[in-house]
Parts: sequence; C-alpha cells; structure tokens
Amino acid sequence: MDEYLGLSPDHPQSYHYFMHKHLFDHVNFRPENINILNGLAEDVEAECAQYEAKIKSYGGIQLFMGGLGPEGHIAFNEAGSTRDSITRKVSLVQSTIAANSRFFENDESKVPKFALSVGISTVLDNSAEVAIIVLGKNKQKALSETIRHPVDSAFPSTYLQTHGNVLIVADFEAVESFQSKL
Repeated sequence: MDEYLGLSPDHPQSYHYFMHKHLFDHVNFRPENINILNGLAEDVEAECAQYEAKIKSYGGIQLFMGGLGPEGHIAFNEAGSTRDSITRKVSLVQSTIAANSRFFENDESKVPKFALSVGISTVLDNSAEVAIIVLGKNKQKALSETIRHPVDSAFPSTYLQTHGNVLIVADFEAVESFQSKL
C-alpha cells in the first residue's frame, strides 16, 4: 500500500519489515503473493507503474484494508490528493512526519520526507471491498469528517463515500463523540 522512500526492506521502520514481522512471517503466504512497494527503487515512476499494472493483472484488490490518519489520510494520500491519483511518490506533510516520529526515536529529522503510496483511484477503482480501521480518541474528528463531510480533496478519506462497499471498524474511543447522536 505504501512505503517510505529510502528505507530498505529490512529497516525496522519500513512497512515491508512491519508487514513481515507482524503478519507474513506468521501465516502461510506464498512469497510471490506478497506485493509491497520498493522504497529503494532506482526508478520510482517505473516502480509505481509496475505496482499499478500488477494490481490490474490480478483483476484488482479483493479487500483493501488500511487505517485512517488523524487528518483524513488513507495510505499516504495527504490533503490535496485527487480522486484520480494513482500509485506515486508523495511528500509527507509536517503533521504526518511529527506523528510518525514516534517510530523514529521521536526524532522528526529521522522520518523520511517522501514515500510511495497507492492513490485514491488505485484504492477505490480496484478494490471490491475497502475496510478501514479507526482506533483512538485522536481519530474522532477524522472519523466524523470521513462520514459527514462532503467529498473534498482537503480530506481524502471523504472519497470513501463514493465507494459502494466500505466497512469502517472503530473502537469506542474513536466513536465516543458519536454517542449522543446515535
């Protein structure tokens, strides 16, 4: 789905490493069925194009599962990401760098400033189902905006409203502000 630019697959903060440590090393996935963007690709545009082509060659994504950023980002689709965006190199915004510094010894200077990310179109046009996991009190506003705000590139998760099969799973802290409205 996404990967920091400049981090090797064995770097402890790469998404490649994370996915292997927490999922792939514990289940029986065939290696050829694991597809993670290469943060060390020499030709970033070719890497992104190949990723898009691979998704299409498989007939799409059966289930896209991701999280929701505090400011409404899905993968690394930050504010301003357009509906037609595809897998590409993205610049990380300061709030994402600050939030992710917790994985880099709380040192923002160690957080990569660029990443490769699937685009909004990649997710919405190629996924049979989209599941978004929302955890924590700090995601209340993002969840509310995702559901209630008109579709707007300033809040990329609002694009989920245009997909016909989205499941949002949230913990009690994330939905606490909804209680009086249910």
